[in-house]
This record gives sequence, C-alpha cells and structure tokens, in this order.
Amino acid sequence: SLSEYCIPFVKQDGCFISYKSGKASDEMNSAKNAIKLLGGRIENVLKFNLPDSTVDRTLITIKKIVATPKKYPRTAGKPSREPL
Repeated sequence: SLSEYCIPFVKQDGCFISYKSGKASDEMNSAKNAIKLLGGRIENVLKFNLPDSTVDRTLITIKKIVATPKKYPRTAGKPSREPL
C-alpha cells in the first residue's frame, strides 16, 4: 500500500498527504491496520470535487506518531504482492 512506501520515510511527528479519488473511504478502511503498524495515525480527511468534475477527491493526512519498525519498508514489489 501507499502507506508502506511513505510512512517509513516520514520523520516522527511529521505528516504525509495522500491524494485519492473514487472510493477513498474503502482504501482508507483497508489501510487502517497498516497505518497503525507503521506508526501512523489518520489525522484529517478532506473530501472535495474539482470544478467541472463529478469524481470525488479526497486528501488524507497521516501523521507519524511513533517510529516505524526497522523491517519496513519491505523490498520492492512485496507490499503489492503481500499487503499488510
């Protein structure tokens, strides 16, 4: 997941913002355990639409609250094949 590629590189007490479209709430629910395991917490969710578009957009702010375990991130491709 995107969280596994990003959270390990975020400084503790830092944040990253994930830009999603479509079914962001489904993705967010499936990623909650991974976010927690990697030391993060969902801080804010901002939903909006762009002008002249019917596609829902979402900005998800994830804050890193504790250090990520040393075994993350895993090698390239493994997060896609074996999600957390």
